[in-house]
Amino acid sequence: MGFTNDPANRDADILIVCDLSIEGAIDLIHDRDADDVAIFPLPSGDVWAYWAFSAVGLDFIEVGDPLTIDGSDFLKVNEGYGRLVEDPETGKAQLNGSNYLMSNNYYIGTHKDQILEVMAALTDDASRAAYSRVLLGEPEAHWAHYTKRAYQNIQYFDYLDFDKIEVVLNGGVFGGYELPFFVTNLPKGATVHNFDPLGHSHLTDYARLWVESGIINFVDNAIALDREDGSIDMKIQGDGQASKEKKEDKGKELELTSFPARSIDSFVEETGFDRVDLIKFDLEGGDRRAIEGSMETMKKYRPQLALSIYHDADDFWDIPNMIIDNLPEYDFYLDTYSFERWETILYGVPRELGPRTTNVV
Repeated sequence: MGFTNDPANRDADILIVCDLSIEGAIDLIHDRDADDVAIFPLPSGDVWAYWAFSAVGLDFIEVGDPLTIDGSDFLKVNEGYGRLVEDPETGKAQLNGSNYLMSNNYYIGTHKDQILEVMAALTDDASRAAYSRVLLGEPEAHWAHYTKRAYQNIQYFDYLDFDKIEVVLNGGVFGGYELPFFVTNLPKGATVHNFDPLGHSHLTDYARLWVESGIINFVDNAIALDREDGSIDMKIQGDGQASKEKKEDKGKELELTSFPARSIDSFVEETGFDRVDLIKFDLEGGDRRAIEGSMETMKKYRPQLALSIYHDADDFWDIPNMIIDNLPEYDFYLDTYSFERWETILYGVPRELGPRTTNVV
């Protein structure tokens, strides 16, 4: 096996395209169906489920194997991610319990009936195990699952049938790490409507090249999503991301900024869509309201779904039950793409598309 930065060199058995900044690489992704071309995006930025993990974890953990590090190393890994807090009584470093729902199992227990409804609606054993783990699992169980799959699947892209997707409504963009994967997975010429109060202004240089490659039609809608049309107050974090849930960043109170907002139902009706095939939401705490403003679209077009359900604790059961109650004849799947409660995604697939399996590579 050899490596080359020359896209014109077709002597290799397979030419792997990762970096579109190399001259000629964009031409190759237009030829992505060729037998000797493989497209392999490398997400950049703060990506939970990919190489950003390596910066700390791989000194201690062998990916794909069970978690075998001892308690001392486990704390070192978490310290590298800023996940330790000081025990007020002993002064010793310990895990921040707010990152794991099991630390508040009494509150979880008060919602047992709602949780059981979600559990009963999940389609496969892997999803039920993931739901149980995110609600009740010890930190070590989260890490064991995460390290096993961190290099094998991409958040928002499990279980979906991409051959059936021509129009995507993509709520929540910021750096756009998922956008290259739309380029590689969707049929050529598909349209992705991006919705973010900051628009495409914070795309990473890496993601921007994929967006501008011309394979997929990306539409920049610099608006927030909400239950209804109007405006919405959000707070800008230190990294520039707009958030409905964050009140402070590193101890500093965040100021409110007002953004124009639309409901998906209003946007779709005004734009005159004749199909909607996938809705993906990760809206930093605004997901529930955006889903409420999308329900008529979901009922009418029966899109596939990839919805974040992790920002508030109640989201873990309220959002799934909202979807389950309103969308009959759907199969539901679930997985978590971090080593904590964060990045938990509910997938919905219309039953007429047939049963799905995880898209682990």
